[in-house]
Amino acid sequence: MSSAAYRFHDYVLDCRARELRHRGGAVAMPARVFECLQYLIEHQDRAVGRDELALAIFARDNVSDAQLSQIVLRARRAVGDDGQEQRLIRTVPRYGFRWVAPVEASAVLAEAPAAEDGAAPDATPAPDPTPAGALPVPALAPPGQRRILAALAVLALLLTAGAWWALLQRDRPVASERSAAAAAPAGAVIVLPTEVSGPQAAAWARLGLMDFIGDRLRRNGLPVASSESVLSLLHGQQREAVLAQLRRAAGSGWIIGSTARHRARGWRVELAAEGAAGTARHAIGEHADLVQAADQASGRLLAALGRSDSGAGIDLSLAERLQRAQAAMLSNELETARRILQEAPELQRSEPQLRLRLVQVDFRAGKHAEGLAEIDRLLRTPLARSDPMFRARALLVRGGICVRLDRYAEGERAYSAAIALLDPEAQAPLLGGALNGRGVTRSALGDFSGALQDLGRARILLARSGDLLSVARVDANLGHLEEQRGRPAQSVEYLGKAAAEFRRFGAIQELVSMHAALAVTHLRLLQPEQARASIERAWALRDQVTDVTQATNIALGLAEVMIREGRFEQAHALLDRHGDGPVLPGDLHRADALRAELALRSGDAARAVAIVDQALRGWSEDAWASRLQRMQWLRQQAALQADQPLRQDLVDSGEDPVTGHLLAAIVARADGRHADAEAGYRAAVARAEQQGIPGSIAQAVLAYAPWLIERGELAEATALVGRIAPWARRDFDLALLQLRLFHALGQAESWEQALQDARRLAGERPIPGPLQRPPAARG
Repeated sequence: MSSAAYRFHDYVLDCRARELRHRGGAVAMPARVFECLQYLIEHQDRAVGRDELALAIFARDNVSDAQLSQIVLRARRAVGDDGQEQRLIRTVPRYGFRWVAPVEASAVLAEAPAAEDGAAPDATPAPDPTPAGALPVPALAPPGQRRILAALAVLALLLTAGAWWALLQRDRPVASERSAAAAAPAGAVIVLPTEVSGPQAAAWARLGLMDFIGDRLRRNGLPVASSESVLSLLHGQQREAVLAQLRRAAGSGWIIGSTARHRARGWRVELAAEGAAGTARHAIGEHADLVQAADQASGRLLAALGRSDSGAGIDLSLAERLQRAQAAMLSNELETARRILQEAPELQRSEPQLRLRLVQVDFRAGKHAEGLAEIDRLLRTPLARSDPMFRARALLVRGGICVRLDRYAEGERAYSAAIALLDPEAQAPLLGGALNGRGVTRSALGDFSGALQDLGRARILLARSGDLLSVARVDANLGHLEEQRGRPAQSVEYLGKAAAEFRRFGAIQELVSMHAALAVTHLRLLQPEQARASIERAWALRDQVTDVTQATNIALGLAEVMIREGRFEQAHALLDRHGDGPVLPGDLHRADALRAELALRSGDAARAVAIVDQALRGWSEDAWASRLQRMQWLRQQAALQADQPLRQDLVDSGEDPVTGHLLAAIVARADGRHADAEAGYRAAVARAEQQGIPGSIAQAVLAYAPWLIERGELAEATALVGRIAPWARRDFDLALLQLRLFHALGQAESWEQALQDARRLAGERPIPGPLQRPPAARG
């Protein structure tokens, strides 16, 4: 049967909105889990075989039992079922699965009624993907069709050059965009996925030929948008619904569609190019081999567009395998891509081009150390020494891996070497990617001027080559640059703009990265609500992340926001579940710092001291200096609160002068050197004011002002606390500081307002009893 919506128990599966709702609330799930539920329900009159279900979900039948079982398991969980009870989805031994629960189908969508108060629901609610006790995370609406967009690596520097085909060239001339400008229409060319009709084994051609055709045009001087950018524009939408959007993206360029039909004598590939003014060009290629047919059609289309053709000149057998792997990567099927490459004949497996593609697959999967070792071996091959294009691509991959491993000096050298090999006219997309990568490394190394220059050049080259997604990547890196320059407000603007672009393109991996970065930046700006919204958006997409280290990063970001909001039980559960996952150097000991901060804010200062001391004993040399400094500050604060001795052996890393001054002040205070403590606190406040970052100013004031209040220096404390007044209504620690000051001053009206703010923001954080009693009036 087929219907607009299906109701069972207190769930509604809305096929038009592609959404599962439980008593009115959306249940977050990947697209394939939704498709599994829909297919089983629509065929509930019979058992569905494993191969049939796999073909319906994955659009292919070579799916492992483990992959399919995982989808079915998640489908059961989404509707409150499990493999033991099987009340809704029953396993048919040695065959497949069957939907067995009663279903009400309707053409008009109607919500399932909520269970009455006190009444037990018909089915156990689906397990919440958030930690135990966590607030529900808003789910993004599922896409309108099976997800086809590849999940990109965080920096996504490895694929900015577009297709794989140019890698197989051997010093072939490439037509200059400038010299052919008179014959080419202005604007980017957009190549759509190929419509394929033929054997199931040729399903790879839908994306593979799209990439091949695009590169054939690109190598002959046309500015072609990358396959990733086009797939992002099409993400979750039907073709006819986005033609206007595609036309806006193409400007005055061409939109090219293609079909591949298998006939008795072989393949027929037809290309149709549509211009902005309604002009059209057509080309046909026929050959027993599918790629040869596409090559013929591409060459003829180039002629119809007034372009000379430099030819393909490729090893078709190897090229077809690489295109299949490329198609799998664009669809985010990393294991499929790896299998395609590893199943190649022995001679092909030894080809450097195939080995480099395997490294790219591993990079996306987070296998950085293995990839780096293989890249270094590839750079010593005869091909890398004789072919500048291959060497440049390998160096780009090496630079991207070094960035992920925080080995920025190595990354800069790799990108610089690649830049020296590339021509701005002939290899503009590759050069733009290399400059973008070098800009990232220079920013991390503190060379902000050089980084701005590189990122500016990269943006121009990538915009000229029509790579829309890579332009957005450059904007994202400009946001990271502003954060590293100590300008979080400007960073939010760039990151927010980039996030909007990635959302429009459907670039999941980069969108997740932007949300996680925005959360950290909002916390520095003392904007907890915005930080929560950003990190919850990242968490809602966590299941679509292919890099396990990035998944851990999202979990740690969510735990940090929870701690800042006083949601301690949820943060503790989240850290127990995900805090010890694999991390990159940027997150080393981040879980330790969060656990120590959680203990300190929960009132267990002694435990916070123990956590930090244990972490410092096993401190990793690869961890960030800023993390070490933060841990030292947490340790000394906790020791002061626990009446334990401060450690005199801790050496300030010097990463942040504000924290450095505060560390010196707290040690002087514990030693009774009040003048030195006063000088340290004043220096910290002055430096924080100079930086102008709300989080740094709050850190300094929160350390200095309580000491002034304890000593009865209320005039000085009042002037200091007044500096943080604009943020006190949204930050608990600052609201509590105001409460303490107004109580000491005997200002009942101001105290009452501060008490309301503190209670509203407290979460699980206690407010000291004396501060909740009205203050005595001062004479």
